[in-house]
Amino acid sequence: MLLQRGFTLIELVAVLVLAGILAAVALPRLSLSSSFDERLQADNLVGLLRLAQLRAMNDPLALQPGTDTGRCGRVVITASGFSLSSGCDTAVLLDDNALGEAERQGFFLGRRDIAVSADQALPLVLQFGRPAADPGFLSGDSRLGRPYLHRSGGPVRLAAPLTVTVGGKAVRVETEGYVHAP
Repeated sequence: MLLQRGFTLIELVAVLVLAGILAAVALPRLSLSSSFDERLQADNLVGLLRLAQLRAMNDPLALQPGTDTGRCGRVVITASGFSLSSGCDTAVLLDDNALGEAERQGFFLGRRDIAVSADQALPLVLQFGRPAADPGFLSGDSRLGRPYLHRSGGPVRLAAPLTVTVGGKAVRVETEGYVHAP
């Protein structure tokens, strides 16, 4: 009697089904990991801009020079990253020590070493509102969270929507202050 070796049809179908399930689960995770990180950083920028907006809408000192990072309402965007403004008055990103310490405490204050571009010249400092004449009060634009570009001559109201691209993902700041990543 001749002994035949091989797989049955049921065994072959079971192996193909398992291979299909593994491919459906594993392959998207492998190919989208960089896309996921880009989207995460774009969402982080949206969150940081909204944090700065809320600070400017609620704290009269959020836009004053020399305000510490716990109150600052200005975000710096450069070609190599984004963060709250160092000293709350400059176009300088927070240093690695400040960003690392904030992250250890569970806060996100920015990211360095990531490709950033915008439809305006970089670096730029974005703030939501402008300081009032009396530093103890909020200005009307601060209460409404309207975006301004911080310039050496003073804040300049955002005349057209600002688009910032972080690692290939767009973040848009509308002229009335709405911040989103479409």
